[in-house]
Amino acid sequence: MNNMDALQAIVLAGGKGTRLNCADSPKVMLEIAGKPMIDYSLENLKKAGFQKPVLIVGFQAQKIKDHLKDQVIYANQPEQLGTADAVKMAEPFVNKNTKNILSVYGDDSAFYDPKTIINLVNDHLKKQPAITLLTVEPKSPSGLGRIIRNQDGSVAEIVEEKLATNEQKKIKEINTGCYVFRADFLWSALKKVKKNKVGEYYLTDLIEIARGEHQKVNAYKIDARQWIGINTAEDLKAAEEAMKKKIQYG
Repeated sequence: MNNMDALQAIVLAGGKGTRLNCADSPKVMLEIAGKPMIDYSLENLKKAGFQKPVLIVGFQAQKIKDHLKDQVIYANQPEQLGTADAVKMAEPFVNKNTKNILSVYGDDSAFYDPKTIINLVNDHLKKQPAITLLTVEPKSPSGLGRIIRNQDGSVAEIVEEKLATNEQKKIKEINTGCYVFRADFLWSALKKVKKNKVGEYYLTDLIEIARGEHQKVNAYKIDARQWIGINTAEDLKAAEEAMKKKIQYG
């Protein structure tokens, strides 16, 4: 990638992993194929050209710090108040000259090919929207928010399944939670995100904010095999098998 000085990666790693019953460990420290998930994520980012990401820590933060030491820049999220709140914690640690921000989760990004990260960022730099989001079409999108596109291919909105019409539920394309933001838009828009019914602030609200400001939202779709959402014990088992195959066959 060109002009890496104008890019910064933020990795969200403050979650508890409640559904995985990891009460005494941060979710990203759970192992797949013999290594914590966060290790794979950081290796992928490094291969893509991101040398020192800002890592958002919260729950059991010291365990992550003891493991990673000075590989990353740490930003603390005192309370788990959602993804938008987490990214907001990174702003003081990001160089003011940074033009674009890559935001990823520290678990499912374990499966991203570094070339995919490079291609995602390059697509964003070429088109210069407010947001570029990474999408996939899993075999079963059940329970996940669907991507609604405009005729020109840009993103109109993300509709959560419980609010989707029967026609919208037929759409398989979903949001992975990986984004590239134009920094000027991001820091401004984060201040406009409102607390939702469960008392949290979500990054997905930035899509609506961007559209309300008549700013373009781009979607970059990749092969679904590069993404495994890890939220349940079954997901963790699937991730374990997938990583073993990836290591064995490349």
